[in-house]
Amino acid sequence: MNVRVAPFPWGSVEALSREGVDAAARMRRLARQHAHAESVASTLSELLGEPVEILVRRIRQADPPRGADDAVGVLLTARESSPRVLVELEGALAASIVAKALRQRAPKVVDSSKSASPTLAGAVAAVLVTCLRKGASAAPRILAAGPGAALARDLVSTERRVTTAWLTILLGADAFEARVSVPDDVVMSALGREEGAGDATSIREALVRLGDAPLAIPLVVCEALALRSDVAALTEGDAFVPAKLGLSLGPGDCLVGSVALVPARAERGIGAHLAEDGRLVVRELVEDHPWEPPARSSGTTRAEGSPEETGMAGMAQSNSMASNETATMEVLDDVPVVVRVELGSVELTARKWAELAPGDVVSLGRKVGAPAILRVGGVEVAQGELVQVDGEYGVRVLKRLGEGR
Repeated sequence: MNVRVAPFPWGSVEALSREGVDAAARMRRLARQHAHAESVASTLSELLGEPVEILVRRIRQADPPRGADDAVGVLLTARESSPRVLVELEGALAASIVAKALRQRAPKVVDSSKSASPTLAGAVAAVLVTCLRKGASAAPRILAAGPGAALARDLVSTERRVTTAWLTILLGADAFEARVSVPDDVVMSALGREEGAGDATSIREALVRLGDAPLAIPLVVCEALALRSDVAALTEGDAFVPAKLGLSLGPGDCLVGSVALVPARAERGIGAHLAEDGRLVVRELVEDHPWEPPARSSGTTRAEGSPEETGMAGMAQSNSMASNETATMEVLDDVPVVVRVELGSVELTARKWAELAPGDVVSLGRKVGAPAILRVGGVEVAQGELVQVDGEYGVRVLKRLGEGR
């Protein structure tokens, strides 16, 4: 049997920029919040008496967004002062929509060399507004309707960057092309206004879509400041004793006290209280856990204005450079870092995480205590076990990580 081996066709792989991917993600998020495709399709289906489905083929930045020569464009806005959004429908789709809405037979042949007539453009705009009133969060207003290419050029000339979504509209047994172009500034400002509730809603929806996928989040029992040099010097058998662990020994030798659920590299987490019998009571849904240590006072800053930094008159240039390098290393030794102490993690399905609310109780099914992890800047630096040192809780290092990084 002959097996033919050929090079991978790299030329056929679509090339995307990080900026374009981010713009596409923002636009999808904006669409979920302001215009639901399913609702628009359902309303259009009722109006036309035909099954309608809206499929997103791709989203990317377009400069300028190009449409078909016969495209019918409708420029919309939510309010008088809000920015503009351009919807373009290919000529055949525009003619079919208007004909079906008027309960007439749709034309079988459309002359794509001719621009859209004002009558057709106005009728398409009326149908779009009717559909969007049910599927959008704010009633749209028509700013202009006419040839799509001309409206697209006007939109690009007045906006810095525009992101366009290419859609396939399934109308009965026929498939048509449509486009929605939104200025990037519109997307950013709209998402910024709704950052609080909008972010929470979109995150919850994303978790629900993940269903029963298990997600584990570290259980943080303490955050402490330590010098970089002290953390670097930790070896197996050493004990890291934070100033305050925040836990105490409860009934049944179970640890109780304030804790938090914080992803490894994140700076925000879920506040909770660790109760007896391995129960975790959710206290706050969001609280801050910054990796950046508090600013040090000017009186504690070393090497500022010191001979090593400024160089003294009469010192040889080579000695000055060596002293500067030494001073820099000494300063880095004194840099404080935030050390998180974690006692294992809490694993729930994505759906369960989405349902969490203050006051909810999570059963850990185990005693909290091992493994203990020390984490700095999101990176796990040591593993160990919880011990008592002169009556205070600490972590005895059993394994040092990241030595070769």
